[in-house]
Amino acid sequence: MKNTSHHALQNSRHRFLTATWHALLTRASFPLWDRVVPAPPPLQVHPRDPEGNSPTTHPDGEAIRAVLSRYAAVLETPMSFHTALNRYSPPAGADAVHVHTFALPTPPMLFGAWPRVPMLDLPLAHGILLKSDAYRALAPGTQLGRGCLVLDGDGHAVGEYLGANLYCLFDLLSQEPAWIPVLLRRHLDLGIPYMLPRLVAERGVSAERVTDGLCLLRNETEALVRACRASLCQASRQAYIRACQERVAEEIRFLHAEITFLEDGVEEMARRTTADTRRLREGYRRVRTLQGRTDGTESGGRELERLQALPGVCQAGVQDGRISLTTGPILVEHEGRRYRLGRFHVDLHFNGDVRIRNLTDRMGPYDHPHIHQERPCLGSIREGIAKLLGEFQFVAAAEVLMDFLHTVNPADWRLPVLQWAEAVCEADRGVLATT
Repeated sequence: MKNTSHHALQNSRHRFLTATWHALLTRASFPLWDRVVPAPPPLQVHPRDPEGNSPTTHPDGEAIRAVLSRYAAVLETPMSFHTALNRYSPPAGADAVHVHTFALPTPPMLFGAWPRVPMLDLPLAHGILLKSDAYRALAPGTQLGRGCLVLDGDGHAVGEYLGANLYCLFDLLSQEPAWIPVLLRRHLDLGIPYMLPRLVAERGVSAERVTDGLCLLRNETEALVRACRASLCQASRQAYIRACQERVAEEIRFLHAEITFLEDGVEEMARRTTADTRRLREGYRRVRTLQGRTDGTESGGRELERLQALPGVCQAGVQDGRISLTTGPILVEHEGRRYRLGRFHVDLHFNGDVRIRNLTDRMGPYDHPHIHQERPCLGSIREGIAKLLGEFQFVAAAEVLMDFLHTVNPADWRLPVLQWAEAVCEADRGVLATT
């Protein structure tokens, strides 16, 4: 009886000290002079009440609730989803699995004025490309009270875990609506195994049952990812076809107008007869070529599928007057050593411009030994690529550029490949480049 009373006193003292500490942290996370706005209540789901009774004001709240309900039902563990103000969300107890989005267990800023944790660029998380205006993430660190890091398959710090709390370091709620539940599921699939010992010890859940449930949930997640990618590919295919047809129709209208102008001008400007006649012949040739593409809906779709099927290409689509490609990890071998160049995003503009951006392993302004600030040094192949883009030969142009990314020439590189990280383990797998 004495030991029980002493243990209860220790627990009471610990809870008091913990509550006092987090009250001080909460005060330190708010601006000194601004009005304090409380954080919205967490979204809570229980295994026997999958719908929950917590209100949500976020546009994607129901999708998040559906994910939490599924995990709560399969793992037989309550789930909660916390959104925070000022990027600070105190850790909760082991009564549930607590997910904190775009937040830390300690304040990233003191009194809303002095940053303690910097922001960094995170172009993709869990293998999914983040929105261009929402790719900022909280940097990993060793501040007092921080959790243990959670790394995704690319080795990027995407979260932290602390007890039964799983923190998301990137802006989950600002991503594309179709990807929010997928990103949340992959984050839970990756983070819950780290919290399993705590859940087993404090909630008494069955480790074997949770492990089997996580296996089932991971399979569901990957099926959802495949379905989402298929849907996006279909949408990109239709957008690609429409963009090509509109571009071809616009070019045909322009060429018809130019042909009419030239036919009238031949009689009036005899001195330009030879030059205009040559331009007229070329215009007719291009019209015949392009008219053969106006009914090419199926061929246009096949071209997009050919782009997506190119070796080393993970994703292909069309947007804002350009063809966009995302590559897989690329390795290069030089003097008996392998170096990891990273993943690349390639933009082929209809006007002939080419931009290539390193998504994962950029070295300052250098994206690649032959790419400076997204501008590739194409050398002798520049004119050929411009001609291929002018003739709508996107697959051929993409193949040439993929060969370019896979080629490293020490004679004219702008930054030596030795500056990139050496690939030394099995995890550093990718498409092997040549020197």
